[in-house]
Amino acid sequence: MRNRLFLLLSAFAVSSAMLLAVANPASAQNIIKPEVQTGFLVGPIGGINLVAYNTDQFAILSTEPTCFLAQNGSDVAAWGGISFEFPMGNPNELQSFIVGEVLYDSKSSKFSTVTSSAQSIPTKLNGAIDLNSGVTTALSANLAYLEVNLAYKYNFTPGPAPVGPGIQVGPVVGIKMAATLNNTVTVSAIGSSGVDETYPPVSSSSAQSTAAGLRIALRAAATYDLSFTNDWIATPIVGYDFPITKVDPTENWRASALFAGIAFRYFIKG
Repeated sequence: MRNRLFLLLSAFAVSSAMLLAVANPASAQNIIKPEVQTGFLVGPIGGINLVAYNTDQFAILSTEPTCFLAQNGSDVAAWGGISFEFPMGNPNELQSFIVGEVLYDSKSSKFSTVTSSAQSIPTKLNGAIDLNSGVTTALSANLAYLEVNLAYKYNFTPGPAPVGPGIQVGPVVGIKMAATLNNTVTVSAIGSSGVDETYPPVSSSSAQSTAAGLRIALRAAATYDLSFTNDWIATPIVGYDFPITKVDPTENWRASALFAGIAFRYFIKG
């Protein structure tokens, strides 16, 4: 009798558990499915800028304010630093992130010359006067900032880790690290042999004292997250850096950039 009662109670307990599992499958799944841990991602990031300068016309040489003029410009420069990414929302379907970056950002570039040379300048050299000598100038800038970027990133594909295409936008605040103008002057004139010679270029650099110490900009970019291990994620990025402040109001000088790069972040799970 006792054995039968024990078997009956055991069958009732098993049946009740099965009924509860059928009635509430989510609870059953929660019991057998481990929860994905939250955390954050960190790693190096770097790339190149296609720098563009937009300026008024201004003198390349202060001693010749109307003879040699520059305006606008473009070149390629590097950027890089460290990147942090903080997931938000459901850890099983991550799509929203806050991205923070500390970067050394070079906006160095060459200026375009409006009037870069002057011909038929009388020049006396070695006692001879050359009526057809020439002077050519070139101007570039060494411009760099230590920047802090804060951005919101949205991935179109959900997952337990960042995956697939996304967009990213946010403000940039930079502290000036370098703002130097470099000019080069090349002279051709009659030499000691009596024929025209081109002499080695003469270069000089000067700090742009009127350059602003703070840079504010807006960065918008397209991203793509690629998991190549369980914890390491590579993220190519392409975007545009739009300046809000000027490099130097004296020349109405602004520096913008199309940029491309890649981040390698490690997912530290909490």
